[in-house]
Amino acid sequence: MTVAEPAPKPITSGKDPRFAPTLYAHVGQQGSWTLDYYRQHGGYEAVKRAFAMGPDAVIDEVKKSGLRGRGGAGFATGLKWSFMPLKDGKQHYIICNADESEPGSFKDRYLLSEDPHQLIEGMLIAGYAMRASVGYIYIRGEYVHAAERMWAAIFEARAAGLLGKNVLGSGFDFELQVHRGAGAYICGEETALMNSLEGLRANPRLKPPFPAAAGLYGLPTTINNVETFCAATQILKYGADWHTGMGTEKSRGMKLFQISGPVRRPGVYELPLGTTFRELIYDWAGGPLEEMKAIIPGGSSCPMLPWDEKTLDTPMDYESVAAAGSMLGTGGVTLIPKADCIVNATWNLVRFYGHESCGKCTPCREGISSWMTRMYEKLVRGRGQPGDVDLILDMSDNIGGRSFCALADACLGPVLSSIKLFREEYDVLAQTGQPMYPARRRWRES
Repeated sequence: MTVAEPAPKPITSGKDPRFAPTLYAHVGQQGSWTLDYYRQHGGYEAVKRAFAMGPDAVIDEVKKSGLRGRGGAGFATGLKWSFMPLKDGKQHYIICNADESEPGSFKDRYLLSEDPHQLIEGMLIAGYAMRASVGYIYIRGEYVHAAERMWAAIFEARAAGLLGKNVLGSGFDFELQVHRGAGAYICGEETALMNSLEGLRANPRLKPPFPAAAGLYGLPTTINNVETFCAATQILKYGADWHTGMGTEKSRGMKLFQISGPVRRPGVYELPLGTTFRELIYDWAGGPLEEMKAIIPGGSSCPMLPWDEKTLDTPMDYESVAAAGSMLGTGGVTLIPKADCIVNATWNLVRFYGHESCGKCTPCREGISSWMTRMYEKLVRGRGQPGDVDLILDMSDNIGGRSFCALADACLGPVLSSIKLFREEYDVLAQTGQPMYPARRRWRES
């Protein structure tokens, strides 16, 4: 029996190891997307360690690490992997959800284009652990450059014996393909993604059955996000204990936080879970360029939080953000300036969700795409009247929790939170037809 090699220590360059990047360690480096560069920097050593450990031990290691899905839901990754049947004799699939379409999220695109072999290695490890011999990377259609880089990396890996039959002499076979989407946000929902991959209309499926029982082509399937697979690579490389040494008790490890809006240094920052909003905004992003009034903490579907001391000192982990009344989501932090009309900002999000609805269920098709969009357009064009805000709240009660998938609820996150925090702005606009902050009115005029 082959004994697994001990995990190497991560390179910290003499800095605090909590802040040593691993997922983004090579992003922006010349040639980082090539196989030669990746192997020179320890690439494909993690999968060798996985082969030496055995598939069950790999799942146990991921469980021990405390890794939670980085695509938004935050479900325990090792537990999710263990749901796959082990000895059913069926073809198993794994899918990487690279359909990064959530407004405010832009972390995965750099992993795909700058470090594609890290993702391939993570999918190799996951496929081996779950006895899946075929993997698909479902990539957002607009990510043309990233898709080209992924294909080039797959060809390199296949030529080097890292994909295909008997990978690295392990006896494990694994094939990997890239599938480009057509620009539909709904494909971020895993069952809609599988329908699209099968060549069907991208509508969500009824659950149960869940993908682990009947997924792609009706066979056992597990879907994870790009960042999740890449994190698995680092966990197998450095060990579960290394991963549990970062973050909080229930939210372990590092996370790719994105920040956009009027700050000095917008971008992606790899930081431990539990870092506060204040640290991200001021210490890393350089601070806001103007006075703010709200934060969207994890992508457009997450309820807004007020810009105050309590919010700024909230740790960015799954439990703390939930306790504050929102969600960590994908970690896409968006700042909303005080001088912007909150109704207009919310209308921008409502229009997005209305446009991206697949139209399968009535609450989303009629409630979001039609009524909610029209109500916001009526308000921002100065045609509102007293009672419109209460009507929006009443509509939300009839939509929330009643749609086939989570898209309608995602739209209601910013709607309900913006009304709760800034009801006065809504009422003034509905009653007078004029926004409280007219200086930056950027609406389409009638």
